[in-house]
Amino acid sequence: MKLSIVTINYNSSENTIKLLESLKNQTDKNFEVIVVDNNSNDVDKLMSYETSESNIIYIKNDLNLGYSGGNNTGIRRALENGSDWVLLLNNDTIPENRLIERIKADLGGREGVVGLALDEGDKVAYAGQIQWLKPTLKHITNFRLAMSKMGYAIGGAMLIHKSVFDKIGFLDEKYFLYFEDADFTLRARKAGIPVSSLPEIKILHSVSASTKKLGSPMLLRYHYRNALYFNLKNGPWYIKLSVWPWSWLIVGKQIVKIILGKNREQSLAILKGMGDWYSGKMGKLHD
Repeated sequence: MKLSIVTINYNSSENTIKLLESLKNQTDKNFEVIVVDNNSNDVDKLMSYETSESNIIYIKNDLNLGYSGGNNTGIRRALENGSDWVLLLNNDTIPENRLIERIKADLGGREGVVGLALDEGDKVAYAGQIQWLKPTLKHITNFRLAMSKMGYAIGGAMLIHKSVFDKIGFLDEKYFLYFEDADFTLRARKAGIPVSSLPEIKILHSVSASTKKLGSPMLLRYHYRNALYFNLKNGPWYIKLSVWPWSWLIVGKQIVKIILGKNREQSLAILKGMGDWYSGKMGKLHD
């Protein structure tokens, strides 16, 4: 079984280097790491990281392709290299020393999409929870509900068998950031691909370290735009019909907040996200 780990670096070389250092200690060293840099300002620091490990591949993107585009770049390289499984792993995670060994032991005979648990300190996230008409999606902390019909594999630690990409393609790059993992899981289920989890394997995760640098207003803009796109694309018929009045309700609420002078910056960002969706402006956003 050939396994590739794909991780993205975006102005967070310190985190990426910590991850690479932790991966040196794996008991099973038969795997490769593909580090995709999304046109970072600190890429030189990452490239100057000295390591004797020969299983690390660096890819420098000329543009910031976001979570979906960056991961797709790494996934394609992994498939070209003959990998059977691809592990999408956030660069702000620290895996246990036996991660690769335990993964290989548990993946025998499996295919499809497999979610791993993220230890976030005060709680363990076993999966994400699909909720309709919500600007953000919650995590599931009860492992028995992890891969229920409304559960999805969290993109920060998601295993994907090579056959999945042949059937449903890659991550949807229209999102750029947020909702791609939920979208990918739903597409897999609709195609009859098994979605499961390995709840006993937990990976330490520094929550939001990889995205907080974008700033709160920009994150709100991505969340609201992508939520509309996600619901219209994946929701049942009655949700698809409800997307429009839901969007009008959001717009009205933000206009009232602006008139009252309450959280004006955040409301403007949300309205921009709504406008992006209405105008079909997907992918990376600019001020």
